[in-house]
Amino acid sequence: MPASLVLKFATPPRPPLPRQLLGAAAQLFETADSDHHAETKPFAVGPVVTPAELHSSTGSPGSPSMAIWRLGWLGDGDLPQTWPPRAVRFGPCAQQVMGFDVDPWPFARLASVGAARRVRLRMLTPTFFSRNGRDLPLPEPVLIVRSLLARWNAHAPAVLAVGDDAARELVGAVFLDAVSGSSRQVPVTEQIRQVGFVGEAELRLLKTASAGTAELFGALMRFAAIAGIGAQTTHGFGAVEVTR
Repeated sequence: MPASLVLKFATPPRPPLPRQLLGAAAQLFETADSDHHAETKPFAVGPVVTPAELHSSTGSPGSPSMAIWRLGWLGDGDLPQTWPPRAVRFGPCAQQVMGFDVDPWPFARLASVGAARRVRLRMLTPTFFSRNGRDLPLPEPVLIVRSLLARWNAHAPAVLAVGDDAARELVGAVFLDAVSGSSRQVPVTEQIRQVGFVGEAELRLLKTASAGTAELFGALMRFAAIAGIGAQTTHGFGAVEVTR
């Protein structure tokens, strides 16, 4: 079942690169039978938050040497048997796991979270969308909803899949009401940088949107906190927090 996950370990000597985040997550969630090249994977990768970053964002000092890694499990089945891990490896750097948290959110619970007509998304890591070979580093509401619909239908049980009519109604009703933030570059390799949006975006529904559309919107926005939004969420991009 979907779940928000947290691992705690000593702060790595340097921030992991996107490919190292993916490699570490693949060791946690993939098996020999997994399709390592699948377009949609049953996990999402959030940021490795250092004590200084945690204090800056929350005012809480936390442990002076403990980093927190946020992840999301999207699959309808149980977490892999390897969870929780004893250690995680970011490239050549292995970190012993000192603690973990699991907050389960089955699809049935997500589907019944309640209607929403306005939500605020806080992009914790750079967020972008890939369109026709080009990247769009903006919180575009239709692309946000479509990315969440695709991930929901890829992993939810058939009885809770979102039909075409419901998807079209939601896509036609969502709009961007407010935005604040900026672009940020993330090193992918020594030569390549990926640009994404970091900040806040407020999404709303048109007043004419049906109650069913508002319920679907509420479910997908809660799912966003687990699944992330946009491209390369398995590499640490597109991690979000959601408030109503």
